[in-house]
Amino acid sequence: MISLYSQTKSSETQPKGMVFIPQGAFEMNIIKNSETKLTHVTVDAFWMSNEITNREFKEFIDWAKNNPDKELTQLKPIIRAIMDPKTGNTKDTILVELIPIEVSSFSGDIIDPLALEKVNKDYKNYFTDSKYNDYPVVGVSFKIAEYYCLWKTMMENDQLKEKGFPKVHAYRIPLETEWEYVARQPLADKSKSGLTQTIQKVDDGKINDWGLYHFNDNVSEWITPGRGETGVYRGGSWKSEINIKERQSCNPNVRESYIGFRVVRSYRAEK
Repeated sequence: MISLYSQTKSSETQPKGMVFIPQGAFEMNIIKNSETKLTHVTVDAFWMSNEITNREFKEFIDWAKNNPDKELTQLKPIIRAIMDPKTGNTKDTILVELIPIEVSSFSGDIIDPLALEKVNKDYKNYFTDSKYNDYPVVGVSFKIAEYYCLWKTMMENDQLKEKGFPKVHAYRIPLETEWEYVARQPLADKSKSGLTQTIQKVDDGKINDWGLYHFNDNVSEWITPGRGETGVYRGGSWKSEINIKERQSCNPNVRESYIGFRVVRSYRAEK
């Protein structure tokens, strides 16, 4: 069950292509020490995108080709303790934010359009053919998805710096709690086409109450677990079971035709 707190948006400009998600709380099954426990989870307000498209990812690839030695800022995890209200002891921890801490060299050679093309053998020229521009990018490893977030943050902050505006919070892969929080929202429009076992445009299909698509289907999505795991993706896809509860662990460097990602950005509340 999900409960929503009162959350009023400040004057923060809505990020392009993103939806405001209000803070709230819900009960979520969390695995700890091989045991699954129903845990009360609170979620701070944030912005969330739909699945990142081929068109959006092409912008990143073009930049990587032209800037092979460009430096990108790495991110440091900020961990929050989940306290047991009865004992006051820490019963779990969860990742709540990723903040920039240092600069590292970015190697553009890990971004290979041909590699992306080869992953999705079911759709010819899926990445390079413009007719698929508004479809979700696939064949992207978790690491490369993180690079995309770093690049997007840097590009936006560079533009804001030129205008004398403050920096934005970093774009990042959704925390698992954030992803499930939004995925549980009921579908708002029952009249649109139903779930299918074919890949669709990111904004085609049923939309949920917060204005986002495809948590049940289309592509499974990389998420950021809060318990030291790596390589976890959530949700059904066009090649798997259609179920938001689907959760798989794998090597974070894998590239599959049914795994994509969306991004989030923490909400800057008015002080």
